[in-house]
Amino acid sequence: MRSWFISGILLLVTSGLCRAEQWPVRVLLKEGVAAIHLQAEGLSRLEEIERPVVQVVPPGQAVQVAWDGRPGTSFRLKPDAGLVWIDGRPYRGSVEVWNTSEGLRVVNEVPLEEYVRGVMKVEANPEWPLEVLRAQAVVARTYALYERLVDPEAPYHLHATTVSQLYRGVSGEDPRSDLAVQATRGEVLTYRGQVIPAFYHADSGGQTEDAVEVWEKKYPFIVGTQDPFSTGAPTHQWEVAIPRSEIRQALVEQLGWRLGEIRRIETARRTRSGRVSRLRIWDDAGVLDIEGKRFRQILGPDRIRSTRFTIYPNGGEMIFVGQGWGHGVGLSQWGAKAMADLAYSYPDILKHYFPLTELRRLP
Repeated sequence: MRSWFISGILLLVTSGLCRAEQWPVRVLLKEGVAAIHLQAEGLSRLEEIERPVVQVVPPGQAVQVAWDGRPGTSFRLKPDAGLVWIDGRPYRGSVEVWNTSEGLRVVNEVPLEEYVRGVMKVEANPEWPLEVLRAQAVVARTYALYERLVDPEAPYHLHATTVSQLYRGVSGEDPRSDLAVQATRGEVLTYRGQVIPAFYHADSGGQTEDAVEVWEKKYPFIVGTQDPFSTGAPTHQWEVAIPRSEIRQALVEQLGWRLGEIRRIETARRTRSGRVSRLRIWDDAGVLDIEGKRFRQILGPDRIRSTRFTIYPNGGEMIFVGQGWGHGVGLSQWGAKAMADLAYSYPDILKHYFPLTELRRLP
């Protein structure tokens, strides 16, 4: 992750010189593909990005693009109105296609609020209470704007995957989610006037995490907090048994370790929230250390659902018993739902998970 302090963000949230809709975000949809199929709903313009060449494309006319192996050549398809289809999926805004040495890079440029609409349905159940959807809209907007402000001129600001947050364009929209986006339009979380990276996850397991423990950078506005609201989540308790041989093979393949038969695995350090910071792995030759978060990624984040776990040996396997799902930093989605079920408002929810921040509305 990048440094949290961005010069000029204070001006954005206090000066009244900018409007939220003037902050489009650029989302990486595909990279390294051989071909792409584009089609605009209305009249559109096909612009070469490096040269002042514009071609008018009639409504509905397909544009097929194949990788030509010439890095640097690029164009933008910009509808005058309506949607653009990218490989059959509808998106708002415009689309850019870049030739790179490894294939085509496809980027959707879309106004901030329309981007948030396309995140909501795939990041939060639209049938959940409106207050939790409003909280989700605020954190999704805040996170996206932060990433945009880090490097406004970057080829793209966000990924359409969990590398950033899930985004599906129009397919990610829902009428109830749209209500939450509209109700919170322009609202972001700030710390001392600065837009923050508003992280979130599925389930804290009962205690959120200090951001510094996950990204090794000091985000003083994102600190761990007791979270009893998450303890009733369906993902709160989990257990998985993994053979020692499978753990060894994964570590050898991913890290290149010369690792013998695993004798035992023990916790070397836990964070303030009780998550495993470092593990110590004993084999025939000695001992090796690994970060808990790295270990989780190697074994699979859908199997080791969080680093809030305890290990129990059981013959030829290790049993992991844990709580929660995700990195644990910021808002817990299941905890936020529980708070909404108890009639907490979305500002209350946000204050619980981001106690040092302020909720501000962009002008």
